[in-house]
Amino acid sequence: MRLALEAVREAVDADTVYWHSEHPGEGRELVGSHPVQPEWCHQLVRRLLTETPGVDGQLLRSNLPPASLGPSPRSAALVRLSKSRCSWIVALSFRPERLFNLDDMKIMSLARRMVLNQRKHSEITGKLKETVSCLVHCLTTVIDSRVPHRAGHSERVAQIAARLAQQMRLPAEAVSNTYFAGLLHDIGTINLPEAVLFKPERLTDEEFAHITECPVVGDRLLARIKQLGHLRPAVRHHHERFDGRGYPDRLRGEDIPLIARILAVAESCDAMMSPRPYRPALAPVKVEAALAEGAGRQWDPGVVQEFMACRTDLYALCGQGPGTSVASAVERAVEVWNVGSSQSVVQGGAAAVTVACQDTVQTRGR
Repeated sequence: MRLALEAVREAVDADTVYWHSEHPGEGRELVGSHPVQPEWCHQLVRRLLTETPGVDGQLLRSNLPPASLGPSPRSAALVRLSKSRCSWIVALSFRPERLFNLDDMKIMSLARRMVLNQRKHSEITGKLKETVSCLVHCLTTVIDSRVPHRAGHSERVAQIAARLAQQMRLPAEAVSNTYFAGLLHDIGTINLPEAVLFKPERLTDEEFAHITECPVVGDRLLARIKQLGHLRPAVRHHHERFDGRGYPDRLRGEDIPLIARILAVAESCDAMMSPRPYRPALAPVKVEAALAEGAGRQWDPGVVQEFMACRTDLYALCGQGPGTSVASAVERAVEVWNVGSSQSVVQGGAAAVTVACQDTVQTRGR
């Protein structure tokens, strides 16, 4: 909105341009060189509209009488943005030689159409983002539901990883990417044979090969979805080890993408703190000992250090329940699209990232 106001101010040679709204909670943007207070601007619009009954979308006061008190604009031009919210773009001139005319109103009307088109585009984009978010949660729930003891695993890993990314002071966009990469990190297990998925004994070489192929399958699946393609490196490499002995590409150290290194720690944390058919959940002290021992070998020591700094928050995330069911996630996705909500989608406390196949490999694999 501020850019639009700046453009209007320059186009009509105004001293002050601002956005007025009667809707509660909407701010009042103002640009210009003339010192005026927001409350004065608010009262001026109300007075001009009251003095001109029947105004319909535009109001031109080409020559205002001098004010007895306070600022004294000489000319005012108003174009309505929204009738329901009673919002207007207002241009003021405090110079006697600059009085607005009908050509200025045409320019402001054009700016109004541009603002409304941008708002409509933003609303559509917001609904699409929310719908994609809900569908990702649906897919995650389906993946986790294949194994009863993994219910809610992907959501918890996503939250843990995102909290770690925040602890590392990564930009907001990177934190968001970390969260969604956590939700999708195990997408490649969708085709994993149930004989491998449920086998309690040690895996054979052939079965272990299926496990190591999962990140590659996940990478290929995301390659088909343009909007999620930027998450591919994290999904493909979250099972790499810092010492280069991981899979699928045996990357080592900082050659492993940072988000993948964060996911590796987050996934292991949730896996160790979740009960399994073959063992109970590990106590925090044992989790910390395992991470400290594996720092520099299995995990990035810098990420482990950040884990220790915020471990209390992370343990609380590990203790959360199974999360959202498929039915409720689908219902929410449809609701978001049909109702046109512009609020952020939050499923199970969406704030971070990812999950637990690593524990299976460590315990039953090679």
